[in-house]
Amino acid sequence: MKRGVISAGDKLTAKAGEWVLNQGGNAYDAMIACLLAAPLCEPILTSLAGGGFMLAVTPQKEPIIYDFFVDVPFYDNKKEPEFYPIEVDFGTTVQEFHIGCGSIAVPGVVKGIWKIYEDLASLPFETLIQPALNYATKGIYLSKTQSDFLKLLEPIFLSTPDSKKLYTYDDKLIDSSHLFTNYEYADFLKEFAKQGERLFYEGEIASKIESLCQKHHGFINKKELSDYQVKLRKPIKIDYKNHTVFTNPPPSSGGILIAFSLLLLKNEKLNELYLPKLIESQEITGLFRHRYVNEFLHSNDLEKILLDKKLISNFIDKFHKKVNLWGNTTHISIIDKDGNAASTTTTNGEGSGYIVPECGIMLNNMLGEEDLNPHGFFKWESGIRLPSMMSPTAVFKDKKLSLLLGSAGSNRIRSAILQVILNYIEFNMPIQEAISSPRVHFERNTIFCEPGINLELNENIKRIYDLKKFDELNLFFGGVQAVTGDFEGGADPRRGASVIYQS
Repeated sequence: MKRGVISAGDKLTAKAGEWVLNQGGNAYDAMIACLLAAPLCEPILTSLAGGGFMLAVTPQKEPIIYDFFVDVPFYDNKKEPEFYPIEVDFGTTVQEFHIGCGSIAVPGVVKGIWKIYEDLASLPFETLIQPALNYATKGIYLSKTQSDFLKLLEPIFLSTPDSKKLYTYDDKLIDSSHLFTNYEYADFLKEFAKQGERLFYEGEIASKIESLCQKHHGFINKKELSDYQVKLRKPIKIDYKNHTVFTNPPPSSGGILIAFSLLLLKNEKLNELYLPKLIESQEITGLFRHRYVNEFLHSNDLEKILLDKKLISNFIDKFHKKVNLWGNTTHISIIDKDGNAASTTTTNGEGSGYIVPECGIMLNNMLGEEDLNPHGFFKWESGIRLPSMMSPTAVFKDKKLSLLLGSAGSNRIRSAILQVILNYIEFNMPIQEAISSPRVHFERNTIFCEPGINLELNENIKRIYDLKKFDELNLFFGGVQAVTGDFEGGADPRRGASVIYQS
């Protein structure tokens, strides 16, 4: 008999969900357990003081998105925020991020978890916290991959006294040889189970966050925390050949861009020489984003653009002419034995450097993410849901779930998800091969490319674009976690991810 399968960014994260499935929990129970464990197992990739989205797929019901991404706080232009840059070197390319208390947006993960629990869970919350509670008190060893990631962002984790206290020993950053505990996080989990989300958004913790921001020139106050709401949204739904794809709707921009790319490729015959079409679809999608998505990101009519046949036709014409010329984030996908499925992407940015006092929770730096602030920093209207590339996605065939996936990777999320869908649907790859296959990403007239891609067209590409070739699979290209309707799982080797089947 087929049972549940979990694909997560780390083996210990996945095992937290497996334990809950074995207690009789459903996919949503397991997802909550994973989300509570992930900040311990994947500390640079996610936090309860970040934001995210979950696509819930329940048999006989339409999929639904739980949007618990971060909100933009009120920006006092008379106040000079604590906000400064750091650089992260991916080996072949360098990306700049901004941290400090002024980079913190209003967190959504805690309220998102509680809303999912109230709506979809089947086990007591006291049960769901147990794996994370055990990790926090008994300690865990970070994987080699996660400790390498931590080293990559060392300036952030050493930027404040509280962060140093939590993430160092003998004045050195923790690594895979050091038992990592977080007793304050354990205390938070116990109180969370007793008091629910009000603890974080209206109670003692809200006061601590407000005081922290007042002291260190941040923007969040208790009113903004208490006003925060989880949004339930109807996913974007498009047909791609003989499949139906559900993905994240506006104000997230990632889903609409994935859908747009699929529309460009919908009537194309793809084979092993499809690289030019893939690259040009990404370029035309970038042009579409620049002209329509950013400018009207918070319009309720944004999704209707995909139904504008004349507009889409014009972009398809541009695509054909071009062809003829020719995060830190983490993701979890789960399906249980009854067919309930959950695809959840969460992020803490890279972290602001600040820990919620006495909670062991790193606050996000989402206001310092260049990819989420394309018009410049502190330009978004206060109170809005910050846009995101995160795009938990489901693919159906004959009204049955075929593929459930999502990715980490900032701006590379859309290209990573697109290529895994194409590998799985068009080239009939097993899901692990579809994820592990090399990727390309186009951005700002530059093609980023992993080894193994057919580069016979190198000389043609170089005449038109800048080309940056990586020496190996690289975390720069995202981190896709996926499960299939046939209870197979795939995990991205770029970020040390893991698949676990229910025992």
